[in-house]
Amino acid sequence: MKVYGKCQKCETEVAYSTNTNTRVEFAMRDGESRILKCKNCNAETNFHVDELYTKESKLAQIGAGLIFLLGTPILFFIINPIFTGSRNHYVIYVIGGFLLIPVIAYGIIKKQDQTRVSDFNRRKLKGRIHNI
Repeated sequence: MKVYGKCQKCETEVAYSTNTNTRVEFAMRDGESRILKCKNCNAETNFHVDELYTKESKLAQIGAGLIFLLGTPILFFIINPIFTGSRNHYVIYVIGGFLLIPVIAYGIIKKQDQTRVSDFNRRKLKGRIHNI
């Protein structure tokens, strides 16, 4: 997963790759603050874990799209010769059911990526401080 922060000098996004899914995991593995170097202006900025955010992964979107675009025709060409010449109207239901497999896989991958991004961005390491 990539996390991003804004450079204080040039306002470009500074990216950092990590294998964590939440801010707490990030703080435990990489520390509560991380110094990242901007590739645009070479300025080093110290980011607290709460100043970082993540976005939906382009790789997950591409993978889900490939499963959908390649899986549908492949399933059709596998299923079609089996039922060629059959005049049974239930064949349409079976083919339709198999065509749902790539659609379901696409939906699952997309939903998991959205959940991961939402969990990281929504929960902060330092919550609100309440005066009791």
